[in-house]
Amino acid sequence: MFLLTKISILTFIVVFFTFFSSKMNGQQFHRIKSDYSIKYKDSQGNQILQMGVVFYDINSKKIVMKTGFPVREILVQKDTTIYQIRNGQILASTRSYALVDFSIYHLALTGELNNFGLDKSGYTLDTVKRDKGLILTTWSPPKDAKDFLGRILVSTKEKQLFGIVFLDPKEKIIAKHLFRDYTNIDGFEFPTEVLIITYSDDKENFNLTKFSKIIVDGTDNEEFYNYKIPSN
Repeated sequence: MFLLTKISILTFIVVFFTFFSSKMNGQQFHRIKSDYSIKYKDSQGNQILQMGVVFYDINSKKIVMKTGFPVREILVQKDTTIYQIRNGQILASTRSYALVDFSIYHLALTGELNNFGLDKSGYTLDTVKRDKGLILTTWSPPKDAKDFLGRILVSTKEKQLFGIVFLDPKEKIIAKHLFRDYTNIDGFEFPTEVLIITYSDDKENFNLTKFSKIIVDGTDNEEFYNYKIPSN
C-alpha cells in the first residue's frame, strides 16, 4: 500500500493525541464527536489550516476523522492501521505506532486519563510532588525498552491534565503537550485548545488544535461512529 500523505498523517496524529476528557462521579461515556481545527507550519514555513470532524465510539473502536478542509477525505484507524479514504475507496494505508485502546479518545471515555493511561502501558511511577498548584509525576519506561523510550513527565491541575513532557533515552525533550480552556458537558471534561510542541534538529514545531461543537453520547451519525472501511 502507498503511505499516507504527510499532511494526512500530521492531521491524524495531532487529533489522535489531543482529544481529552474524563469520567466524573462514576458516569460512563461511550462516544464522542467534535469539530476541530489545526494550525501549524509546514517544512517550508507556510501556515497550514486543517478542519474537520472527529468521531469515536468505545464499542466499535475506530477513530474516524472526516476532513473537510483543505482536502475532503476520511481517515480511519482500526487496530494498528490508518486508512486514507476518498470517494469510497482506500487511497492509502499505513501502520500506526499506537493502539486504539490506548488512544486519547478511548482513555477519556473510560475515565483513565488522570495519568494519561501510563499505569496500564508498562511505565512505572517514579515520583510524585507538588509545585505551585500542580501535581507532578514522573514515569519510567519498562526496563527492556529504556534503550529507545525515555521518561514521561505529567502535570495535573485541579484534577485536570495540564501538561505532558516526553523525553528521549538521553533525557532530551522531544515533545510537549499543553491542555487549555477546559469545558464540562454533563461531567465530561476536556480542553478546547491543545498546543503540541515537538523538537527536531534543534527547532520547535507548533501545532494548535481547537475543538468546538462537542457532542457526548450522541445518537446521530451512526455511519461515522460505526464506519465501514471499504474492501476495495
